[in-house]
Amino acid sequence: MALRVIAILSLLVNTAFGYPAIGAYMPVSNVLEHSQINKDVELFVNALKGETPNYALAKEIYTKGGGNSCKSATSQRTLQGFATKDLTGESFADMFYASGEPTNFWDKWFLAGLDGTGAWKDLGSVQRTVSLQKGAMGLVTLYASHELEAAIVKAKQEAGRSDLKSGHAWDEGWAFYYGSDDGTNAPWEVAKKRDGDFPDGSEVKTAIVPYFNAGLIAVRKDTYNEADAIKHMNVIYKMWTVTYMRAALKYLQIAEKTYSAKAHAEGYSYWMAISGMVASKCKDHADAMTNALAITQTSIPAGTFCTTKKLIEECYPQLGISCEMVGTYKDAATKGIQCPDACANTPVTIPSGMAAVAPVEGTLPDDITCKVGTAPAPGGSSNNNDVSSAVLPTVGLITLGLGLFLQM
Repeated sequence: MALRVIAILSLLVNTAFGYPAIGAYMPVSNVLEHSQINKDVELFVNALKGETPNYALAKEIYTKGGGNSCKSATSQRTLQGFATKDLTGESFADMFYASGEPTNFWDKWFLAGLDGTGAWKDLGSVQRTVSLQKGAMGLVTLYASHELEAAIVKAKQEAGRSDLKSGHAWDEGWAFYYGSDDGTNAPWEVAKKRDGDFPDGSEVKTAIVPYFNAGLIAVRKDTYNEADAIKHMNVIYKMWTVTYMRAALKYLQIAEKTYSAKAHAEGYSYWMAISGMVASKCKDHADAMTNALAITQTSIPAGTFCTTKKLIEECYPQLGISCEMVGTYKDAATKGIQCPDACANTPVTIPSGMAAVAPVEGTLPDDITCKVGTAPAPGGSSNNNDVSSAVLPTVGLITLGLGLFLQM
């Protein structure tokens, strides 16, 4: 009987301190703190809600962090850190830079929006706040790409080809993309919502996971294959393109049919997540979408959506996506616009992904508290970064196991 209790306690400890799955992905390293960047995004978003958005608080969270995603007990991971890192030499970021964007384009954009300067000084609060809230998804997506590319670079050298180095970097890519808990306030949630809007296209939220699995396998020591890692990374980028392309198409047509500042801002900011990448492949076509969604407009001229849609669809082959992958907006007949020209599908063949790796034994440390001086966002949920709240459930389970042991 005692052995049975020991087994129960072992299960409880391993469940609490192992490397648990993050969504449908099985990491091989500890990326708990990385995954919690979505909690900082939640604080940022909440600060900008309501009739009186708290731009000062949102800026503090953007520049100093919200205390959830910690590098250490005294160092916070910040969204501004994501926006100011020079990613030159990385394929995803280089597509933005090649289109003419400076290396700090996201930082300049966020600071102008938060300060109400530049294009933002004459815009209403809806355009400004919604753009900032949704723009965070594009920023985090860019940084997720950095980790995938860093994993491939680390794996080039045998010394960096390990679960704690190349594997860890790849895990970080998923952690930033998916976030913690149920994936809310993270780029993965955008994929989930757009999948629902375009049900006849690819279901990105699930289809993307096997490629994260396959890329991880390709950067691990015993299964290393650089070509495979790059191949699967590029499929991930294609699926990100599908998600944000859907958002641009959905909100542009809604804003044209019955103008909505909110829909306009959503289309504009989500498009920014891939605008530079598309421009690097088809500049004139990307410019058409950028101009159609320019946030300085207060209406969308009739005919804009169908003209732009046709142009942007011509770029699908260069982007490695297809009409079939993107699908059709389900509410076009009622909320959007039905265009006379159907999308001319060019089939795309993508490689098969892989199943998740086997769980790796490891120790998941306590959730770190690194919040220093940042007030909670009004209306926001608890940021769940208190160490005691992270430890107590585990302690309770172990106590329960010991209680059972004593009763036996």
